[in-house]
Amino acid sequence: MRNILKAALNLGVYLCLILLFGCNKSRQEPRPKMAAKADTTVKQNTEPQADKKYSCKDLLKELVLSSNLEALKKFRETAIRIENISDNKITIEVYAKEMSDRTGELRTVENTVAWLEFIPESKKLYDITADPESPVDLNYDKTLFTRHSISELCGLKTAEPVQQKTDVSCKEITGEMASGQECILSSTTFEKAYQDLINKGAVNDSKYLPKQLPAKNTSMEINKDGLMNIDFKITGSKVSIEMLYAGGTTDIAFEKQENNVKRTVIYNAD
Repeated sequence: MRNILKAALNLGVYLCLILLFGCNKSRQEPRPKMAAKADTTVKQNTEPQADKKYSCKDLLKELVLSSNLEALKKFRETAIRIENISDNKITIEVYAKEMSDRTGELRTVENTVAWLEFIPESKKLYDITADPESPVDLNYDKTLFTRHSISELCGLKTAEPVQQKTDVSCKEITGEMASGQECILSSTTFEKAYQDLINKGAVNDSKYLPKQLPAKNTSMEINKDGLMNIDFKITGSKVSIEMLYAGGTTDIAFEKQENNVKRTVIYNAD
């Protein structure tokens, strides 16, 4: 009997130890950390924001601040305001921010310190503060325009390239069995000189000539209005065209002379 009681007592002690150990272990296990959520929040808050879009005002401000405008040396804090923008001229107001207590209360006031004009076509910056009729030419960092396009940022129309005018100087050619005209076309090419001949009808029956100058030797059969065929001979320095009629020929030649082209039209009778 005594052994049975002893065994029961030992069993009770053993169960108590198991329960006690289990409770201690559950209390010692760390709870799930909330740091992951906090870390995510920090990451989101510290992510770099998208760069501010570079504007016309940003470019003009850099331009002005890089210049040798005298007013920039006299005032610590200056800013700009775009007064007017056109394709030909941009007017800029430069003002200084200063603290004033004239009203009895300390506050920031703006004082205009300079007026500038920027000419987009010539990329010139002028100080017109003293006299708009006698502007002062300013220097500035012109490498700004290698990084930014003022036309795109400020919505300016790009100037159309000026096409060089082709001058034509002609003289008449006369002979016993031939007549015609010799012309010098300045600053032009064979193609343009040929187009001028077609557009102005500078040769009889020009309507039968192709609209574009052939790129290689070409022969065309016409057989209309007495014109039988047209032959083109093309070389690097000369273009020869023969219009063959039943009663004669019309010879056209284009010859390169530096930047000019000499055009000759000769009517030959049999």
